[in-house]
Amino acid sequence: MNDYSSDTLSTLGALEPVGATTTWDGSPTTIQPLSDTLLMPQTPNGSTVFAYQNKATQNNDGSLSLTSGGGQPQILDVPALLQQPTILVSNWQANNLTVNNISQNTATPIWVEAFGPGLPGQTPITVTNGTPFKLSPQPSATSVATGVTAPRNMLLRMQSNTGDLAIIAVIGGPSTGGSNAYVFALNSSTPGEGQGYTKAVSGNSYDFQFNWSTSVIYIANMSPSTSAAVTLNLIGL
Repeated sequence: MNDYSSDTLSTLGALEPVGATTTWDGSPTTIQPLSDTLLMPQTPNGSTVFAYQNKATQNNDGSLSLTSGGGQPQILDVPALLQQPTILVSNWQANNLTVNNISQNTATPIWVEAFGPGLPGQTPITVTNGTPFKLSPQPSATSVATGVTAPRNMLLRMQSNTGDLAIIAVIGGPSTGGSNAYVFALNSSTPGEGQGYTKAVSGNSYDFQFNWSTSVIYIANMSPSTSAAVTLNLIGL
């Protein structure tokens, strides 16, 4: 793990990118150490799901720097050799977001992806309660869905027909502890509630039960691009 003092954080905040600054809409992207900078001009004013994974082939510890709204950088440790992305849920309050790979070893590429309602490039499909639908990972055009929950107990059923890792992000309902985002993993090699997941399971299906009254719900498939589509169904109980 990399430890950074307050002086180091100030220095990091003043770093100039070595490469170009790329406007980023949250699409899956791999960034190299101290190379190009990702800039999201405006984040959603609400919960945003940020996923990241160290893609080094050796045991190279990685680090990301996230800067928003002129504040101090948030430094994320990105351990090597993990089999699934780590999840960060945050609300950057419609400010911009800058992402840099500041890993010390140059052979430490880091994959990142972000999802939140209103990010550019999204064309959500419309969910009909009780009707199964499929979401594929980006860059598929059917990676995001939206619908309205009924004023009753609801269940979101998630199912994969393969052994591929599947990551589903859900945003909606009342805020709990400053967040209304939930992230689930199917076919996970590390089941439980670690790495920022609401729930990761080793099996290929999971039911998420909730009651949000009448609320807009957003659902995104944030799985690796090589994973198969996931079948979902929003069911009233």
